[in-house]
Amino acid sequence: MANETLNVMPNSNETNVHHRRNKRKKSNTDEISSEKSPIRQSIIPWLASYFNYKPTDKTDHESEHDIKKPKKDKSSWICNHFCCKLLFVFGLFYLIMFLRPDYSILIRNSLEDMLRKFNLTSEEFILRPGQHLAKYRQPSMPVIIIPGIVSTGLELWQGTECTAGKFRHRFWTSMQMVDSISRDHQCWLKHISLNLRIDPDSIRLRPVLGWAAADYVFPGYWLWSKVIQNLADIGYDPTNLVTLGYDWRLQPQYLEERDGYFTQLKFYTEFLRIKHGEKVALLTHSMGATYVLYFLRWVTEQAGDQWIDDNVATFLDVGGPLLGTPKAFSAVLSGEMKDTAVLGDLGRSILGKLVGKLVVFPKFFRALGSVASMFPRGGSNVWKECFGTEKNSFEHMLTFPIDRYKHFADKLREIQEKCEEEIDYNHGFDSILEEFYAKPELIQEIMTHNHTVEQFFDVLKIMAPRYMNLVNKYYVFDSSMYQSKADDKTKKWKSDSRYWADPLSTPLPNVTDLKIYCMYGYVKEPMTECGYSYGFYPGTDYCSSALLLFNTSHTNSSARIKSGVYLGPGDATVPLVSLGHMCAGPWKKPGAYHNPGHVKAITREYVHKTTTFDILTTRLEDALRGGEYAVTHVEILGNRDFLTDLLTIVSKPIAGTNQSHLTVNDDNVNEDQIYSNIRQMSKRIMARQENN
Repeated sequence: MANETLNVMPNSNETNVHHRRNKRKKSNTDEISSEKSPIRQSIIPWLASYFNYKPTDKTDHESEHDIKKPKKDKSSWICNHFCCKLLFVFGLFYLIMFLRPDYSILIRNSLEDMLRKFNLTSEEFILRPGQHLAKYRQPSMPVIIIPGIVSTGLELWQGTECTAGKFRHRFWTSMQMVDSISRDHQCWLKHISLNLRIDPDSIRLRPVLGWAAADYVFPGYWLWSKVIQNLADIGYDPTNLVTLGYDWRLQPQYLEERDGYFTQLKFYTEFLRIKHGEKVALLTHSMGATYVLYFLRWVTEQAGDQWIDDNVATFLDVGGPLLGTPKAFSAVLSGEMKDTAVLGDLGRSILGKLVGKLVVFPKFFRALGSVASMFPRGGSNVWKECFGTEKNSFEHMLTFPIDRYKHFADKLREIQEKCEEEIDYNHGFDSILEEFYAKPELIQEIMTHNHTVEQFFDVLKIMAPRYMNLVNKYYVFDSSMYQSKADDKTKKWKSDSRYWADPLSTPLPNVTDLKIYCMYGYVKEPMTECGYSYGFYPGTDYCSSALLLFNTSHTNSSARIKSGVYLGPGDATVPLVSLGHMCAGPWKKPGAYHNPGHVKAITREYVHKTTTFDILTTRLEDALRGGEYAVTHVEILGNRDFLTDLLTIVSKPIAGTNQSHLTVNDDNVNEDQIYSNIRQMSKRIMARQENN
């Protein structure tokens, strides 16, 4: 019976073989049929299926135990991605160069030879301008560096509870500032702000002393470091190079009253002149140029014109806003500028989340007494030239789109009703901005008209009357005086320090040996702020007088407006007319009102040069900021052409060296180098002034 049963039951091995044969036949049949049928799949799914991994079928010799046994995963920490392999190769390469410097030199030389064949490297980048000139030049004039706004580090000397353990921590520039903002931005903002013009209660920030005050904002973002390093290359050291930082938040009068800054500047100038037997070069950047203009008049009133002839050889104005910049207007009106306009509404939302309320920004800028020193000067007579063209003159610095107020009226009434219920509004005072409320009828008058530069001051008087009353104590912005006679002007500026930072109203000292260099970058493309298109902030849900914000939706290339900002030529921060008008126009006339002596004014413009990206010598921090020939407002301090000019001006030839083959020498550096139409602009400005 058992045998019969065995005969009836098929052999398992035979069954498996038969099954595999049928399967093979079936698969062959499917392949033949698929070849005969049209191709239905596209190439992309076919490629995807081709690269997909499919495990092979188990063979007969695999045991049942092996089939059920789970497969162990390979080590997950090994990265097989191409980027990981590439990173490993680069890491190994740099490790070899670090361990064996001789290998790195050989590799560098080999790569240089290869790249030179394809014109991918430039030997001029290998040496700094100072290293190149060190063979031919040596220090002559002692140099005092006067930084610009936000260029000097500020450290904590007294603070509130939120700054416990941070004595002398930097609250401006350095990574300590970044750490303070990230941990408690409200605490940082409270300490960096002023109470109008004085220190808040129990808070004192003071400027950092020495070169560390202005060499870097934070690691990797240089300010004066390249200037200092190149000066050191030709022989400058702490005995003949001084950086005199200051509290850039203060207006010049209070800077002298609180810190005695101009007294210090006078002392260091005299000391360096006596020690080295050479007159001093005052090297400034940005707002520092305006403060040195104030100093020249201040020291003249203290010690007479002869003091300048005896102690100061040259005044180097690098990117100085001598006639102001519209950026200062927008900063105190709404706390905005071109840099924030590109962020749009999304950026406003993010900033609002970070700082709590957007009105914090105008409040911060209004607390800085120095900002008003950069308000536009000269009125429409000067600022018509902001676009830099005769045909397309610039008329209005503040504009509103047509019918903008109609959409705003309902919102304004709603806010007014809400504010009338609050105690502060009954007293007419905004507790957030510490300003009087702008009445609805005044807002209507503002938003239904466009405004010239003179009328912009009137807008600020309506929107921020308390702030403007304080500004008028330290500055004068009366454009009508520029058209008056010289006799009338003389009576005003002689005894009133409010005029001393204004080169249009206050003449240069009556000296003969002083040289003034206006050195700045020229970006022909419209990248520099000239004016603004404003709207209202639709998200306002609190009681505040700061309701005006950039109309970032307003863009029109033919009208030179982008994201609510009118743009013209300049250095991407200061307009061309403010950078160059004084040196190209009024100061070019010795014996005239603005230059009663014979001060020599020289204009040195710099344009961006497109150079081959040098793989081996260009540092990353330079490449990210436009390269070594960038000419924008801050980057000009690292421009190779500017550095070459600077070193030539303050130095003298080494005896016995041949200077003839140098591209810049003592002769041509004292000549104008102009690429823009600043001469034509200045002629039109002075012609309008004479006609008036």
